[in-house]
Amino acid sequence: MIVRSEFRGMRRSRRARRLRLLAWRAFFGASALALLFFGLSWFSFYAPFQIKKVIIIGVNNFARGEELRAEAAVANVFAKEGIRLFSPTNSLLYPRAALASAAASSSPRIASAAAARGGDIIIVAVSERAPFAEWCSSNGECIFIDESGFGFPKAKGDAPPISSTVFADENPRASAHYLSEEKFIALRDIVSSAERIGLVIKRVEQGEGNDFSFLLTDNAEARFVLYPETAKIFLELPTTLQAANLKIAGGSVYPALQYLDMRFGGQVVFKRR
Repeated sequence: MIVRSEFRGMRRSRRARRLRLLAWRAFFGASALALLFFGLSWFSFYAPFQIKKVIIIGVNNFARGEELRAEAAVANVFAKEGIRLFSPTNSLLYPRAALASAAASSSPRIASAAAARGGDIIIVAVSERAPFAEWCSSNGECIFIDESGFGFPKAKGDAPPISSTVFADENPRASAHYLSEEKFIALRDIVSSAERIGLVIKRVEQGEGNDFSFLLTDNAEARFVLYPETAKIFLELPTTLQAANLKIAGGSVYPALQYLDMRFGGQVVFKRR
């Protein structure tokens, strides 16, 4: 019994030494990790690695206000970071995605943005929306829309819109869509089909629901419904008109019509002047 008791004591002693050794190892390991962590934190605030300047490029030279808004949005991203263990202005750890998102959302004229580092300078390159057409009210107030129908304000020095067509509405709004993107793409296809057969569209007007009309060069109306099949109806219009001794000439229909109506399926109804 005495030998067995001594043996148990030796086992407990060895187990205690192992536990103490493991505890010390855990302590030193945790201390090393803490020192490494705080060392990296200190290093992230080291002055030579801080961002010295943020540059916005790609903005229309005459749209200085837009550039200032983008700069303010970027500065706000850094301000929102608050107190952190790692510096948000470190040139290796800066919030790239947040900067690009802030710049892109700072103005409806900006379609997208990307941020990249060049030494201690951050360059935010923005891409402005390309004007597709004008969106105008009845009193002549106009803004641009892009190919998705998204409205944005004009600026001096902008390129002319791709299409000369004016999309009419009583309340053109920047940062809003003329129609939903899906519907606008369908409308854009119809405009393209009408132009391909020689019609010159002065203005697009929306009626009730999906009813639309084109105002042509001689003020004749081409009425239609916004359906995917409508673009095909326009492409077949020259053949349909020929059967009624009409033709497309001078950007409209000759002899002159008051209107032609394509809202009745495959039928084209027209009224002469």
